[in-house]
Amino acid sequence: MTDIQYDIKHYSFELNAEMLKLLSDEFDVDKLTSRFAEAIKGKTESEIETIGKELFESYGRDWMKKTRKLGEEYPDRTYEVLLEAVDKTDGYLKFALVPQRFIEIAYLSTQEISILPIVENNHDRLIYRMVNCKTFNKIKEKCGEKVAGLLCCKHACLTACRTIHQDLEIDALISMPASIPMEGYCQFEAKRA
Repeated sequence: MTDIQYDIKHYSFELNAEMLKLLSDEFDVDKLTSRFAEAIKGKTESEIETIGKELFESYGRDWMKKTRKLGEEYPDRTYEVLLEAVDKTDGYLKFALVPQRFIEIAYLSTQEISILPIVENNHDRLIYRMVNCKTFNKIKEKCGEKVAGLLCCKHACLTACRTIHQDLEIDALISMPASIPMEGYCQFEAKRA
């Protein structure tokens, strides 16, 4: 019998729990919505929309930039394989696979979900849904149905999606074809420009 030594690598295909916790703590939805509720007290609807747009855009930009930073600092085997595929296709697969990874990390760290519903992911479009949004629900709880219906929180999601595409130098048109008040879920689309 011979002694054969094998070099076995142990790969993790799971997102790093510490990374998710860091993002969850820094971008806590309860704190964000409390800050929003405090900022809009006694304000008119147009003032609320202005305050909300500014607050949620800033949150969305910072949230996605930190998500990308930590997502690269805590790579998993799935991300490594994804980057290998992007390299082998001279970058063709970068859209929509790479943005999807960071978008999923962002939502999994701040929402009460275990999976982000991806409606479509191909070389032309990335479409995903937020069905039971913690942010929307907290705004409704703290500010009422009417303020939640203004959907100021959409600016966080739209800005986050724009930010990851811009930071990855991917030209994409970002839109929101569905919203919780109208369809019962928010849907976001990134279309290759």
